[in-house]
Amino acid sequence: MSKLDDPRSGYISLRFPEAELTVDTISQFLGELVRTDPRNALPEGDNVPIWEEPVVGIADAADPLFDTLREPRAVGPYHVKPDFWLPEAKSVISFFLPFSKEIKRSYERSSILPSLEWVSGRLNGEVFVNVARRALVRLLERQGGNAIIPNLDLRYGSQGFIPNWSERHVAFVAGVGTFGLHAGLLTKKGAAGRVGSVVTDIPLPATKRPYTEVYEYCLWHFDRSCHSCIPRCPVNAIDENGKDHVVCTSNGRINIRPEFQEWGYHSCGHCQTHLPCSDRIPPKIARHLARNAGE
Repeated sequence: MSKLDDPRSGYISLRFPEAELTVDTISQFLGELVRTDPRNALPEGDNVPIWEEPVVGIADAADPLFDTLREPRAVGPYHVKPDFWLPEAKSVISFFLPFSKEIKRSYERSSILPSLEWVSGRLNGEVFVNVARRALVRLLERQGGNAIIPNLDLRYGSQGFIPNWSERHVAFVAGVGTFGLHAGLLTKKGAAGRVGSVVTDIPLPATKRPYTEVYEYCLWHFDRSCHSCIPRCPVNAIDENGKDHVVCTSNGRINIRPEFQEWGYHSCGHCQTHLPCSDRIPPKIARHLARNAGE
C-alpha cells in the first residue's frame, strides 16, 4: 500500500456546495474549514484559533519549475516531481495557513524561548494542516478525480534536512510566495505559518505567479535595507548567506522549557515573528510591485 488510508466523512460534503474548482473556490472551501472546524483551536487557555484563512495557489504538474527544483542550487536531485506521487498528475494545490494574531501576539519580542501558544500551535496546528490536506482530497474525489497527499504518503522521506517533496518550494511554483533570507516562505499574509499540498489528476487552472524571482518579497535581497531575522535568531543560525538548519533546530528542541518537552511541544518561531515580513509583504516591496504592475 503506497498511501495511508484516510477516514471518510459525509460532514465536509454537506457544508460546501459542488462548484467548479478554481483557486477561488478552493480558497473558499479551505476558508470555511478554518472558520468552522473545531480542531482549529488551541487546547490550552481560551482555545484561541490557530490559523487564519489561507493563501492558495495551483501549479500545473508539468510546470518546468518542478524540474528546476531537482537542481543542486534548488532542493536537489532527491526531490521528486508530481508524477512520482500520481502518474497521471495534472495539478498541484498548495496552501499557506497563517498563524492567528493571538498566537503571534503571545510571542514575546524579548524572550529567547517560544511561547506556549506558539509551540502548541505548531504541534496541534499540524494536525489541522492534515485535516485541510485530507479535506482537499475528499473535495477532489467528489469531482471524480484522484489525489495524493505527498507528506502523508509512505514514500515521503528526507535525507537530513532535504525532503523528497519540499512544500515550501512547491508553494513557490504554485504562486503562493517567495523565500526570505531566513529560508522561510513569504506570502501576502506574511511568513508566520505552515504549508500544505495535494497532487491531483484533475486539470485545474494554474495560478499566475505574481513574482519572477526566488527572493522577490525579501527586503534583504531587494535593497539590503533589512536583516532583522539575523539578530532575532537566539542561536545565530542566520547570517547574510542564509540559514543553518542544524543550528536552527537547537532552539526549538533543546533550548525549551522542560514541561514543553514533556508535552511533546517544540518549535522556534523567532524568524517568523516581530519582523517586517511576519504578517505581510513588506510595504516597500508591495509599493514597488504595485508601481511595476501599473506600468
